[in-house]
Amino acid sequence: MRRPSQGLVPLRAVAKAPDLAAQAEARTEARLRKSWLLVVGATLVNQTRLIRAHRGTLVVGCWHPDVIPSLRQSAQETWPQIQARLERLWKLRFQHLEIVPCDPPEPPAPREVPRELDAFDEVLKVFREQAKGGWTPRRK
Repeated sequence: MRRPSQGLVPLRAVAKAPDLAAQAEARTEARLRKSWLLVVGATLVNQTRLIRAHRGTLVVGCWHPDVIPSLRQSAQETWPQIQARLERLWKLRFQHLEIVPCDPPEPPAPREVPRELDAFDEVLKVFREQAKGGWTPRRK
């Protein structure tokens, strides 16, 4: 009897496989970053950030060195609930959680005020000046 052939795999498909895995990880990380509040909760959202989601490991960074040991301890206790939440909400499965020190996030860049808002500010200045002098009642 002949064994059924599995068929040959083109080299370009093999070469693209790591790229597909990297793209999938990038999409996963983007989804988790968007909803980081739901992942870690309101208490930790301003102290932690997602560093990486790679090969079943969720790597979380914290920029407060004094908080990291207590985070690691509480993470061991709460990891089953976090795993269940990740699987229930996003269908993601992670086996491990690592908490590492990291730099704080960059402050948001100052935004340029659109020109339309500058004109609006000018109108507000005029009204504020008029308000300082007191409003006069309307004459009938």
